[in-house]
Amino acid sequence: MIEQIISKVLQWMNGREMGELKNALYYVLSEYDISEKCTDVQRIDRSWESVLGTFLVRKRVEGRSERTLALYNLHLRRMLQNLNKPVEEIMEADLFLYIEMYKRKRNVSGVYLDNIRLVFSSFFGWLNIKGYISRNPAAGLDPIKVEKRIKKPLSDTDLEKLRRKCMLERDLALIEFLYSTGVRVSELVALNREDIDFSSMDVIVYGKGAKERETYLTATSCMHLKEYLDSRTDDNEALFVGLKSPHKRLTVSGVEGILRRLGKQTGIEKVHPHRFRRTMATNILNKGMPIEEVKEILGHVKLDTTMIYCQVNKENVRHSHRKFMSA
Repeated sequence: MIEQIISKVLQWMNGREMGELKNALYYVLSEYDISEKCTDVQRIDRSWESVLGTFLVRKRVEGRSERTLALYNLHLRRMLQNLNKPVEEIMEADLFLYIEMYKRKRNVSGVYLDNIRLVFSSFFGWLNIKGYISRNPAAGLDPIKVEKRIKKPLSDTDLEKLRRKCMLERDLALIEFLYSTGVRVSELVALNREDIDFSSMDVIVYGKGAKERETYLTATSCMHLKEYLDSRTDDNEALFVGLKSPHKRLTVSGVEGILRRLGKQTGIEKVHPHRFRRTMATNILNKGMPIEEVKEILGHVKLDTTMIYCQVNKENVRHSHRKFMSA
């Protein structure tokens, strides 16, 4: 039995530090009596369903979006079904092994995996505070390291290419709106016509946590949005709708599909809604807007989050160095 376990662990390690690992395993496992896990039909535990439902209700009351709630439900239900035990019996080792197996089976990114860890931390932290469990098994799960890659904004040339490929006024109004306001795609699809004040070129956005904020249109985006809305014959209150009758409100996947198609037509990679948000933030920062004001436009709670979005122009940094360091 010990030899079989060691063989499996060695395969798991895939050739790293094999000699030392093997010696350590023999030494440690010699102190234990090990038996193979029973694979007979087990009783399916469903005791967690009620508490999961209560947790999701509380998160909805706190203002979490339906999309976020769906992700909570997916990852928590998947984990609880896999572990198949009452929440009060789940240990840190259970969660650690589940995350490791999930990573290997599904080959997901570190960012995706760390988001799952955060979901677990939120759930078990809440269970602990409310007295359902005596200790939080997710408290010891360290943040998953991710490779930090610079996510490039769209260049001025990229933006112009995308504009020229728009054959529909709706699509042109869409990309100008995304670039001007820097809204999230989930915020965009929730907007109605009444949320736009064309006289002051303001937009009222309902962001994460049901927080309301104001963002702004440029003269160009305002003009194209007006032309698009004036061309519509439907009575839907939504700001952006589909082309075919009954002209339903555009969904997140619908917006992503439009941008993906424009990206293919122009040969520009990774054209998606969030890239317009990052492009807007980077450009206004490089043109001198204080980062505290950029933070307010984007609707961020923390300044650190804003910094992730903004790629500072190196030429601006060089110019500022010469300006402030000159005698």
